[in-house]
Amino acid sequence: MVVVPNLPEAEGEFMPRVEIRLLKSHAEYRQCERIQMDVWGNLGVGSEVLGVTQKYAGVVIGALVDRKVAGFIYAFLARCHGRLIHWSHMMAVAPGYRDQGLGFRMKLAHRKQALARGIKSICWTYDPLQSRNASLNIHRLGARAEEYIRDCYGHFPSVIEKGLPSDRLVVNWRIASAQVERRMREGPPVLQALDWRRVNETRAGTGGFLENRRIHLRLHDSRLLVEIPPNTDVMREQALSLARRWRRETRQIFERYFHAGYTIRDFLPPAFETEGRCYYLLHRSR
Repeated sequence: MVVVPNLPEAEGEFMPRVEIRLLKSHAEYRQCERIQMDVWGNLGVGSEVLGVTQKYAGVVIGALVDRKVAGFIYAFLARCHGRLIHWSHMMAVAPGYRDQGLGFRMKLAHRKQALARGIKSICWTYDPLQSRNASLNIHRLGARAEEYIRDCYGHFPSVIEKGLPSDRLVVNWRIASAQVERRMREGPPVLQALDWRRVNETRAGTGGFLENRRIHLRLHDSRLLVEIPPNTDVMREQALSLARRWRRETRQIFERYFHAGYTIRDFLPPAFETEGRCYYLLHRSR
């Protein structure tokens, strides 16, 4: 019932005096409550549930800066397509501690904990229009997405959502796979995919925000690009009607191509080579 916010991840040095570990005390769990309020504006999981989850097969991992909880992951034991997994229901980094790589480090710690417990997949959801989440989940971690859920959590009072339907991609991070192991060892690949066929043709519209000019729903290439705005949060603040339109149009795109057998294999984050634009890479095996 709670969603992952736009979590910035930056390259470079990590902040000093950071400890990534399983949380232990009620005081630490209560700090997670405060972070939820700061990030989403509402409380999704209380300290009692966090403590019980930690004791019985789930994990609550924290990033502590100078012994203060600056971010956390909350995951519980679940079953997906008949397989035992960890469902990573919530990850948040407090304002003031972002752009320091804490989210990435917590994900790596979660992978280590899950593998030690015999878990081979970690799953979660995220907003497909949040480019920085896509960069972390798909590009840096090497997770895959092949399921799109309309209004996954219904209407809830998140300051991030701005009243939009809570559509989500379901991520499957196959933490024991050779592909993920290679991604963890070598880092993200250098992607040369800008010459792939584009599902949506875009242009700069009113206020400089990206908008779709044309959408192609009947392409059959084995590899396709889907562009999304790099600045969704700003768009929701300044051009909410356009943000709603992006929600409707990307829903149509992902549902159509997932139904046709495509999966999200990678993500091109905004960069100099892409002129600050970003794209999902869809792939269908022949």
